Amino acid sequence: MSFMTNKDGSAIQFEQLIAHFEERSGASPLLEHCVHFEDAGAVGRYGDLSLRSAFQPLFLADSMRAAAHEALLRVDDDRQRSISPEQAFRIPKTPERIVHFDRLCRTIHAINFAAQAGPDAVLYLNVDGRHLLNVQGGTHGTFFEALLGHCGLRPGQVVLEILESRINDFGRLTEAIAAYLQRGFGIAIDDFGCRNSNFDRLWRLSPDIVKLDRSLIVQSTANPRARKILPKLVEIIHDLGARVVCEGIETVSQHSLAVDAGVDMLQGYLYARPAERLQHRPTSPMAGTAARHPPGF
Repeated sequence: MSFMTNKDGSAIQFEQLIAHFEERSGASPLLEHCVHFEDAGAVGRYGDLSLRSAFQPLFLADSMRAAAHEALLRVDDDRQRSISPEQAFRIPKTPERIVHFDRLCRTIHAINFAAQAGPDAVLYLNVDGRHLLNVQGGTHGTFFEALLGHCGLRPGQVVLEILESRINDFGRLTEAIAAYLQRGFGIAIDDFGCRNSNFDRLWRLSPDIVKLDRSLIVQSTANPRARKILPKLVEIIHDLGARVVCEGIETVSQHSLAVDAGVDMLQGYLYARPAERLQHRPTSPMAGTAARHPPGF
């Protein structure tokens, strides 16, 4: 298959894309047939693992319209056993294979997203922290910008999610984020509020988006003190110039608390579960109930 077609009718330059991927990733037995196509779309191959895409929408809190979609990895081995993304990302050990695996996952997601998305659609992609530390010389984004071009996507349509609390080398992290921002990528700090997350890092990184860890909304549901703190946390992040996503929403009460707190976007099983096809409206009956109630119901 030499090309796939984007939603707008333009072609994904498949042969050029794979040539670019293999040329920049280096020679390795793992690269043989690293991407192929099934009815559901592009599938990656890494050793005995098959890598597929699932997409979960992020909804605007004021209109419940999908503002973007986050790509999530789905992994199976040759025996059709499901493997968690966390397990899969622990398999590559050397710097070269870590970079290769991270790029392969993002390549699969970009192809599958571009085949469905409109011309201004936004894609959220997770980046392995080890990848950031293993790419040298502030060249982050060079490879991926060219790859996106073969898919008909622009860096401005992509938000890279970074789990900064797991990266100890803050200097390298800052260098990576600066390089991505210079190329036009959006930056989201993921799972803020867990582990070693702190406002000092947030202030110095200046991300476009902050995604609150699910534990914050869960605590706010059960703990009156946490409930009072959540709106203040959102206000501080807004003052830093970033938008706020509350993820992991599973109940109507969590939806109400998040909206009351002033978050900009919502994500979670209450609205839509990850799926191969892009979803643009909430699919859950509970989400419809939540959307009809004003904040504070």
